[in-house]
Amino acid sequence: MTKIQNPSEKIKNITTALVMLLGALGLGNQVVAATVTPHRAFYEMQLGVADQNSNVQAVSGRSAFTLDRDCDGWRSNEEYLIEFGGQEGSRDRILSRFESWESDKGDMYSFEISENSSFEAAKDFGGFAEIKSGGGDAYFSMADEVAVALPADTYFPMRHLNAIIDSAENGKTMLAASVFTGAKPDDALLSTNTVIGGWRGEAAAIQMGEFGQGGYWPVQIAYFKPAATAAAPEYEIQYSMQPNGVIRRYVIDYGEFTIIAKLLKLESVETPICP
Repeated sequence: MTKIQNPSEKIKNITTALVMLLGALGLGNQVVAATVTPHRAFYEMQLGVADQNSNVQAVSGRSAFTLDRDCDGWRSNEEYLIEFGGQEGSRDRILSRFESWESDKGDMYSFEISENSSFEAAKDFGGFAEIKSGGGDAYFSMADEVAVALPADTYFPMRHLNAIIDSAENGKTMLAASVFTGAKPDDALLSTNTVIGGWRGEAAAIQMGEFGQGGYWPVQIAYFKPAATAAAPEYEIQYSMQPNGVIRRYVIDYGEFTIIAKLLKLESVETPICP
């Protein structure tokens, strides 16, 4: 029986990439922050397309994402369970949880990751990063003796998405940035190229209730290793993003196969009363 050859090498950044968009929409100036609605979203995940020779030939799963606030910043939490079907009927499964926090000023970021799968040892680690005027450092619980230097122009996810929102609202279509996402040390800092499409005034596929808006922006982000020389990215994600931070749909493209996530349900989240 053919075994899926470590699908985590292809999907290791599903959670962090989603958090980069969903958990990032409340940073910076109060005009942008006021448009973002804390919420809990549930998604169904399935295979989009797969090359004939891809080790992944089927995908099914669910995810639950929560975006909320404390009095100093934005918090995000995502849990997902995904099952992969390979050639000749093989099956593998990943159960993952990702939590992050980013300060309103965009200068501090922390994260925790817990992951169990059928093909790798369990992972449970976290990290913290801080950016100052001359640059920054990131620390990881799995390598606490080593600090990873961050360039002064590094974006944390919320600051990055604040820039994307500003670009969309001002009719700009391109944005390039280095983004610290939170992952293993070798994967935590990525170069990104973002393409923002024009506003699409389309109705959602489900009843959105209080979260409904008149349309969305199509946003495509390509993720590269900082030292990469190849033209092809590590992966790309296409989002259907409302101004209030709700993602109607997203598609993760790994080259050999794609994963489609469709919004199933939305719930409101209580916000704290801050001084």
